[in-house]
Amino acid sequence: MVKSITGRLVALTAVFLLICSTGCANLKDIRNVSFQSFKIKSLAINGFDSADAVLEVIVDNPAKDIDVSVLEGTAYKSGKPIGSFSFAPFAIEGRTTDTVTVSCTARLASGLSPLGLMSLASGKGISECTVDLTLRGRTGKSPQKRLHMKDIPLKHIVKDF
Repeated sequence: MVKSITGRLVALTAVFLLICSTGCANLKDIRNVSFQSFKIKSLAINGFDSADAVLEVIVDNPAKDIDVSVLEGTAYKSGKPIGSFSFAPFAIEGRTTDTVTVSCTARLASGLSPLGLMSLASGKGISECTVDLTLRGRTGKSPQKRLHMKDIPLKHIVKDF
């Protein structure tokens, strides 16, 4: 049950990567970056409030190389935090379809139990959820850019998952 919830959170963060990648580049073709598939390579539940995961994501990137040094955020339901997530730095090779290994950590907000996330896992409570996101990255050899996005509706991000 906890693995299912954590798996969904990890899937959502993969989608956030796509959204952030399109905002941090100067290239028009960066919008064509797409995720072909992903799988959870490993998952470690740390007590009742956090999990570490390693994902293998197949990414089709027609643009230049993308280096992400910071990708982190917080998820909210009805304005109250439900958890946060962060990724280790990673790179996506340009002009290829390649497998990228990404490590991430998800942590529940204090006072929220894994059982409290069951309504989200079933999709019933997702319409009330938003995400704040911070990304720092670069394309090719360009300078790093920082991007902050607030109140992204989760239902728009996960509709295809």
